[in-house]
Amino acid sequence: MAESTDRVAQKVRQAVDELAAEGVAAKIGVDGDAGIVKVYTEKSDALKKASSGLAEVLELAYTTAEHHPYWAMLYHATEISKMLLERWDSDLSADNLSEIEWRCDEIRMAKERAGHHHAD
Repeated sequence: MAESTDRVAQKVRQAVDELAAEGVAAKIGVDGDAGIVKVYTEKSDALKKASSGLAEVLELAYTTAEHHPYWAMLYHATEISKMLLERWDSDLSADNLSEIEWRCDEIRMAKERAGHHHAD
């Protein structure tokens, strides 16, 4: 997989270099272990990158079968993270804090269930 990821990254770097010659700023990020190549424009910042990565986690959380022992922990932790990133530059409302507390309770219950599931 690393070889194909390297080849893709090399081709993407060439495209990014061509864009730079045209005055379009972009950069790439490569995760060779995961086989992922990402392209970021100048509008990307740390918060936008985190939100984008979280979207991938949300996709897993939304599509994972609810009977998986870790599903609820992943789902609720991801929803908390999503809310925090959405409100990053503003205050959390009382409703936000209440929802976070509820989701933390859900995580605790899921942790207990997972602990019993693996207590063999």
